[in-house]
Amino acid sequence: MPEFKNIVVLGGGVAGLSAAHYLSRDGHRVTVVEKAPRIGGLCASFESHGFTLDYGPHKMYSVVPGVLDELRAIMGDELLEHKKRNRIRLLGRYLSYPLSLGNLLPLLGPVRSVKLGLDYAASMAVGVVDGKPSLTYEDYVVRRFGRAVYELVFEPLAWKVWGDPKQLAAELAAARIPSGGATELILRLLKLKDNTPDVDAPYFYYPKKGFGAFPGKLAANVTAASGRILTGASVVGVERDGSKVTGLRVEQGSEHELLPCDLLISSIPIHTVSDLLGVGDAAADASLRSRQLLLVYLVIEEERVLEDHWIFFPEREFPFSRLFEQKAMNPELGPKGKTVLCCDLTCDLDDDLWKSSDEDLAKRCLRAVESVGVTTEDRLSASFVKRFRDFYPVYSIDYRERLAERYASLRVVDNLIPTGRLGMFNYSNSDHCLDMGRFIAQGVQSGDTAGNIWDTLEQRVRSYRIVD
Repeated sequence: MPEFKNIVVLGGGVAGLSAAHYLSRDGHRVTVVEKAPRIGGLCASFESHGFTLDYGPHKMYSVVPGVLDELRAIMGDELLEHKKRNRIRLLGRYLSYPLSLGNLLPLLGPVRSVKLGLDYAASMAVGVVDGKPSLTYEDYVVRRFGRAVYELVFEPLAWKVWGDPKQLAAELAAARIPSGGATELILRLLKLKDNTPDVDAPYFYYPKKGFGAFPGKLAANVTAASGRILTGASVVGVERDGSKVTGLRVEQGSEHELLPCDLLISSIPIHTVSDLLGVGDAAADASLRSRQLLLVYLVIEEERVLEDHWIFFPEREFPFSRLFEQKAMNPELGPKGKTVLCCDLTCDLDDDLWKSSDEDLAKRCLRAVESVGVTTEDRLSASFVKRFRDFYPVYSIDYRERLAERYASLRVVDNLIPTGRLGMFNYSNSDHCLDMGRFIAQGVQSGDTAGNIWDTLEQRVRSYRIVD
């Protein structure tokens, strides 16, 4: 039975902090090493123009058993409960989301409604006849919703967020679109079947002081349990004894320290930990692609401009896929008479969007929000952009095989466990990251080996679904 006295966690985002939270609570000596000067990653909050702002919209909600209770227990009375309000813009209209029959049919009109129905019936017939499993994102959606619905909503949104849906694995659609398909959708539209929590989050929680209060609370719990969190720290060397990491040499400013390590938990990108451990392969790393994130913030001289928490914009004429207003989460996070819109854009490194200047991105986004009547240019008082590389894992058709290759190269280290979106190359949210941390700690407490914990965790994360 392994004994992990000294545990080192790489990365101080929610994934790393969640593992540290549970492990330190169980009495293990835990040290978190975070390269950035602050903890939280993209779940942190920051101050700008008198506002407390998040890195895009975040919510506390989960359908993973027990996780929502854990979130409430961790945050205590620091949570606000929201009845979710979000919409999707299609064909010049805002539709409540999930869709309802009352606003969908007038939008489509009788001719298009009939066409969509016939198209869906044809897709279902083909699926029944060939009996083949869906290989791509496009196959998955067309078989369940029909090509017309796919081309109206899912295809343009996929292009915006992940890239060519013909080159994306069906697994991504299964994780991102948990509905049983058009039959279930139609039943819900006709109100013959209720929305279920694994399809739609009817409510969610949000920390009063911004989402960054969540990783802040996890960090406070770690230090209260005598754990350590080193920020602005880099690993400059690794000591090994055969197949085990025994220590990490860490540099923090002018200070250097050797951290003893019986168990290494990594929430940093796979290619980064591969290089750190000396098992990196540039060609293999390149085979696992990620998309870049651009967040364009517009400071508006108005108290509020949206009725929703966020709005989806799948159509190609809009540069962003989602629009979010911080004050929708808590009006007290900014001064009176002003608000901030956050435009969520995703792209590749060689895309025009990534190469554009901050000023040009802000102009594009402002023109788009003006075109739909959200605000006007004369009310814009400031703008700025946050850029993040390698944020969205791309599930290419062969990504599972490529990921298995990268995992195999890392498994030469017996006392390593990856976790989180970047550590496991898994499309997961903050609630999933908390669940991963909890699961790892349970495995450690039960005396399981790092390899077995990794194996079972890998299976667990495949069941995660994203619920809007």
